Amino acid sequence: MTPMEREDIEARTRNWSEAFCAPMPAGLPQLLELASPEIRFYDPFNDVRGKEGLAAIIEDMVEKCVDPTFSVLDIAASEKAGYIRWRFDFRPKKSPNEPWSFSGMSEIHVAADGLITGHFDHWDSASQLFAKLPLIGWPIRKIQSSLSVIPPQR
Repeated sequence: MTPMEREDIEARTRNWSEAFCAPMPAGLPQLLELASPEIRFYDPFNDVRGKEGLAAIIEDMVEKCVDPTFSVLDIAASEKAGYIRWRFDFRPKKSPNEPWSFSGMSEIHVAADGLITGHFDHWDSASQLFAKLPLIGWPIRKIQSSLSVIPPQR
């Protein structure tokens, strides 16, 4: 098989992002149709392989979240991968009156046959999640502030 062109990778990334943004779990079959049987899904909390692993991630999200919604902010591609900048909005089922939102980027790997072989999420779990949690939030915020640079006053 020959390598894919950047335009093809971008088109496959766009299709993948549309499937990922579909309401779940109804959109899961379409997502799995685009995935390679050996797909790897990685985020700050999960590292799974195969369609079964990907389905488990989506099913867990649906089980733990009220109205989980992904919004695509931008899509790009290189000769090696596709990239999706996104926002994830949801309400935890344990506290459904509290809206949450995370922003991040996904690196999408596309095989020569057009199937998605890798979905690698990159987002800051420390500032977007841990710092907001009771008990561990204060130490995380303290560490973040101790590492931040204070710009000089002019």
